[in-house]
Amino acid sequence: MRTIETERLILRAWTPEDASEMFEYAKSPLVGPAAGWEPHQTIEDSKAYLKQAIEEDETWAVTLKPEGRVIGSVGLHLTRVDTVRELGYVLHPDFWRKGIMTEAAKAVIDFGFSELQLDAIRVFHKVNNARSRRVVQKCGFRYDGTIRCSSKGPDGSLIDRCTYTIARKEWEEGLQESRFCGFVQNRACEYFPCHKTNDPDHFNCLFCYCPLYRMKNCGGNPTFLPNGIKDCSSCTVPHFRYDHILAKLMERTDE
Repeated sequence: MRTIETERLILRAWTPEDASEMFEYAKSPLVGPAAGWEPHQTIEDSKAYLKQAIEEDETWAVTLKPEGRVIGSVGLHLTRVDTVRELGYVLHPDFWRKGIMTEAAKAVIDFGFSELQLDAIRVFHKVNNARSRRVVQKCGFRYDGTIRCSSKGPDGSLIDRCTYTIARKEWEEGLQESRFCGFVQNRACEYFPCHKTNDPDHFNCLFCYCPLYRMKNCGGNPTFLPNGIKDCSSCTVPHFRYDHILAKLMERTDE
């Protein structure tokens, strides 16, 4: 398993020494049942699970910089199709709502397509798992449908699961869009690269991605905060209307 580094994380292969830190999150009733398994009752449960994970070599330990603490796992699991993998992930509840799992999942998806040369990656979550749904949506997956009675939970109850897929072509198109967004970043903005927030899962700041930010008549739909700052958080122009942005930039050049 190749090590992957992101801004805040290091994704690495598991070692037997990770059992105690795995147990810290795997024992939580908020973690296992959402992923389809019972919370670990003792560290021996974590050791057994860890042994299997090392043998299968399909998951990474999600570790937090700089201390290297294990706070979860993310993996690309084998399916019946060689070039299709299934994304799976769990995270310590103390680190929810910080954008950490989205950061880890995106890195693994990039690895799957660029290094493993996958044709597609799919992912599932329980219909009522809103946190997992937000991660899936942010990673660019497309909703395929809901599979009723698709599996049984630890208590034997039937589970309905939502299923999503991202194909190689969609991933490549997403890379192209990201490169273009990078081109139009407004580094002159006093808030660049982004406002600080304790709730990144519910935050949609586009200040950094629009060169029209300082234009009064930008053609978007901004509002103004009480302190007079232009708020573009509900505007989709930077994401989908490059033609409009370029035309406006030409207008400004002509003036």
